[in-house]
Amino acid sequence: MTHVPGRPLDIEVWSDVLCPWCYIGDERLEKAIAASGREDDIRVRVRAFQLDPTAPSEPRSTVAYLAEKYGTSVDEARGMEENVQKLAHEEGLAYEVEHAVQNTLDLLRVVKLADTFGAGWRVMKAMQAELFGGSPDAFAPETAVRIAAEAGVPEAEVRDVLASDRFADEVRADQAEAQALGARGVPFTVLDRRLGIPGAVPTEMYGQAIAQALGAGGA
Repeated sequence: MTHVPGRPLDIEVWSDVLCPWCYIGDERLEKAIAASGREDDIRVRVRAFQLDPTAPSEPRSTVAYLAEKYGTSVDEARGMEENVQKLAHEEGLAYEVEHAVQNTLDLLRVVKLADTFGAGWRVMKAMQAELFGGSPDAFAPETAVRIAAEAGVPEAEVRDVLASDRFADEVRADQAEAQALGARGVPFTVLDRRLGIPGAVPTEMYGQAIAQALGAGGA
């Protein structure tokens, strides 16, 4: 399958609000798209992948959460986060080591709603910025309502989703599809369903993949 000239290059990005590597990888992808000079020929669609379905239902410290999850000391967990913080800062992204951790199913359901309005990617990135920027209200329903509304999603629709289980099946279907495509984690990026990129690769590698995908069909 080759890219068809005149049709946008579809880039699907499986991502989670809670995933720091998604936060960094999504930013690198955006930079690569901008550097390509072909923004009008590229369409990005975010897909949901809940990194930890067992994450707590109430916010807790990321350092304590990671120490427990990986069986390390609090100091070791903090060191892990500080290393990620350095990489985020290199991309010009805000990153607070002591950001909150909570189950992301509700936020991902809002992302799926936003996707029906063509705003899923924008909402995902805004939610990531809120969380990793250290907002204590990153998981609050009103924060999700505000972020989605700023992206053009009707507030009433967001509130209806948060008060129900709408889009839960879509979130699970996205994750199952990614796993069927070979993904074992996120970010997982697929260009035109033929080029797959696991992980948060350097901006240059995203750029090379975009050039390859766009050039394959002679566009």
